[in-house]
Order: sequence, then C-alpha cells, then structure tokens
Amino acid sequence: MKKRLHIFPFILILCMLNTACDEFLNVHPKSEKLERELFKNAQGFEDAINGVYGSMQRTQLYGKDLVWGIPEVLAQNLNGQSTEMTFLAKYDYTNNDDLRQRLSDTWTYAYQTIGYANNILNQLNEKSEQDLPLYNFYKGEMLGVRALLHFELLRMFAPMNMDARGIPYLKAYSYKVQDFGKVGENYASILTDLHEAEKLLKDDEEGIAYPRNNKKYSKFLNYRETHFNLYAVYGLLARVYWMKGDMPNAAVYAQKIIESGKFPLVGEIEVQDFLAGVLSPKETIFGIYSVSYLKTSRSYLYNFHSFFSYNPYYDGSGSNHLLPYNAVFDKDTEEGSQDFRRNQFKELTGYVKFLKLVDYYTIENNVPTERKDMIPGVTVMHSSEMYLIAAEALLETNYSKALEYFNSEITSRGLPRLKDHVKLTKEMIFNEYHKELFGEGQIWYNMKRLNRDIVSNAETRVIKGSDKVYVIPVPKEEFEYRFN
Repeated sequence: MKKRLHIFPFILILCMLNTACDEFLNVHPKSEKLERELFKNAQGFEDAINGVYGSMQRTQLYGKDLVWGIPEVLAQNLNGQSTEMTFLAKYDYTNNDDLRQRLSDTWTYAYQTIGYANNILNQLNEKSEQDLPLYNFYKGEMLGVRALLHFELLRMFAPMNMDARGIPYLKAYSYKVQDFGKVGENYASILTDLHEAEKLLKDDEEGIAYPRNNKKYSKFLNYRETHFNLYAVYGLLARVYWMKGDMPNAAVYAQKIIESGKFPLVGEIEVQDFLAGVLSPKETIFGIYSVSYLKTSRSYLYNFHSFFSYNPYYDGSGSNHLLPYNAVFDKDTEEGSQDFRRNQFKELTGYVKFLKLVDYYTIENNVPTERKDMIPGVTVMHSSEMYLIAAEALLETNYSKALEYFNSEITSRGLPRLKDHVKLTKEMIFNEYHKELFGEGQIWYNMKRLNRDIVSNAETRVIKGSDKVYVIPVPKEEFEYRFN
C-alpha cells in the first residue's frame, strides 16, 4: 500500500503589498475569466507575486511559527506556560489537539503558498520575455519561493535518511493527489528549482549593490531584499547543501555571498537591534516585508509576561535549567570579553525578554532617525550565517580560510579573534551558530542535521537524538487515500 497526500484547493488570496499599504485582492482559482484579467499584463503578475510574499508573512509561516514560534521551542531556547507549548517542548507532537492543529496549519499554509507560486509559474508558461520584460525575474523568484517552502517542510516533517519517505513536491497548480517522494528525491527537486532560479536571476548580480539604492529601478526591481533574489538563491543553496552534508557545494554558495561584498556584517554597536522588526540594510539577504509582524511580536515577545508569551530560559529565581540563554553565550568565551548580542536580552523581575526580533522602538514611540527609512519585516536569511556555514564547510579542506570567516563573524559581534594557539573546531562553530541564530528558527535544524542529543530545559535531562524527536509527524488528515 502506498500512502498519498490529498492537497485541498484553496481560494487564492493575493496580498497586494508595497512599502505603503497592506491591501488584499481575492481571486477564485476556478474563475478563468478573473485569472485572465489578473494575468493579462506585467502589473497583474507583479500583484500576484506580491500576494505570494504576503501569504508568507502569516503567523503560521514566517510571521511566527517558522521563525521562533515552533523551532525555537524545539531547540529549548524559548519557553512558555501554555499546555500546547509544554507538549511541543517535550516533543509530544500527537497528544494535544491545539498543537496538532498548529503543526497542521503550518503544513497547510506552506502548501497553499506553494500553490499560489505554482499558479503564477503556470501562467508564465503562456508568456515569454517579449510579453513580460521582467519574465525571468518573475519565474526565478517563484521557483525560489517554491524551493524554500518545500525545504522548510522537508526538514520539519521528514528524516535525514535520503531513502526515507519525504514530502510531496508540488511542481504544478493542480487538484490531483500528489505522491510522497523520498527525501533524496525531494532534495533533488529543491536543487533543480534553485539552479534554474540561479540562471534566471543572473541580472541581480549587477542590480543589487551595497549601499542599497532602492530608488534606482522600476518599482518591482527596487527593494530586492524583499524578493527572493539571486543572493537568496545562493544562501538557500548553501543551507540545502550544508543540511544534506555536501560541504564543497555549501562552501561555494556561502562564499558567493561573502565575497560579493554586498552583505557586510554589521558592527558590534549595531548588533543589539539590527533585526529588531526591520530588515538590515547590510546583512539581510532575504526578508518578508510586514507591518503586521509588529502586532505579533508585541503580543508574544514584548508587552507582558503571560500564559501565551515566549521567553528565554534563564538561570534566575532558583531555576535549574540545563542550558539557559546566558550559558549558551558563555560557551567558548574568554573572561572579560564582551558579546554585544547579550544586549538582545532584557532581564526583568522573574523572567527575561528576548528583544532581538521585536521592533520595540516603534512600540515605545522612540524611533531613531536612521531607522525610519528601514523596511519593516522579518529577516529570513542574513549574511552572518553564511560565514559560519563557510567556516564549517572549509574547516577540513582550507583551515586558514575557515578561520578567517569565523574570526570575521565573531569580531563583528564584539568578541576577540581566536588566539593563535586555539584550534577552531566544529563544536566551536556549532556553539557560535547557536549564539548568532538564537531566535531565528535555524538552530533546531542544525541539531537535527547532526542528530545531536538534546539538552532539554523543559525536562531537565538530556534526550538522545533520534527521528522520534527530530521528525514532526505529517498531519494525519493528509493520509486519506491509499492505493496499490
């Protein structure tokens, strides 16, 4: 018997996004007339593409649950008091109805957004560069988004074993039931989409510069960090190759970003707030424009300590957590050194607030002049991660280059360079990755990649790494049909 997936069709909701407004255009996918009207010209395609990015800012996706809402609880970085979060922190994925629904929603909305991207790709098949001057950009971006969301689902809902069952990889906008592929097949599909996107987006190499000039081009080609641009393709290729253990290729693509000079590391003074509800004009490779994210971050991360709020584990008030946030930042740290990332945490009476991703300047009506022109939203990928991927990927083949990248990253955060007698190790890179990506939804997957034993703050014990904890079950509702 073969398990298959039933992907339910949805009404296509296109979010008309620009830097001034959030408007919504509803389009029924069955209405050929409305689709012909929407996709008759470049403006219609651009509206539809903006709608895809609008869908990605949902709380079930990058507006919360793909960033800190789910993976940071799994990584034992953030905790909460709700029953749902307690089950999540203990890797009990099936015995709480609210948690099951939440995980199912992430699966559902990711595939819904993939469907939107596939619909645009399908419409592009009827057009050419003669019809649409930015045809290659439209197609490249949607292939990149399709790869990104499949990758998110794959590393959340499938094991690392390349021969194991993976997820359905949707390459068409269709009502047909889709087969599950093997993990290795899924990776191949992701890489195929990304390499095609790489070719289509080649003009970004000249179009994206540092400092950014977001008034230079046509409306669609401005603010490329809010689009899945060429360098986002490079960054995702680095992540994908790194996740599957292909270190030579991971190094190649991480270095493309580093050596471009277009995404410089922020200085130590900027580290405290360079991702606080905004996209960094230096480091952000790709982010989701969102003004609604402010409400989400305020509710869960900032305003109050409540049943539903998220807070870092810490070692105050007689707690006995095995790896509180301050212990994470103490690792491999010389006495007397100053890590400016510690300023992303605010200790209050009885608990700690995590402010790295919160636009607290706006909340407190105290926005510095230099931040007023920054793009509001959530960073999905930024350049410091590429330095650490490159450092690990090159550690055994080009140690001096690996050390150079590692030192560049840590000194930008206020830490001293490694002393000459200190040997850089994979464990040190892992620890630094934990510090740097704290709260960004990546640490859990680094742990999964290495099948690390889990130091559980929630249960005050060490849990052996296995698929039982690292693989979230596919929503049971998807297994409705079995075929011989």
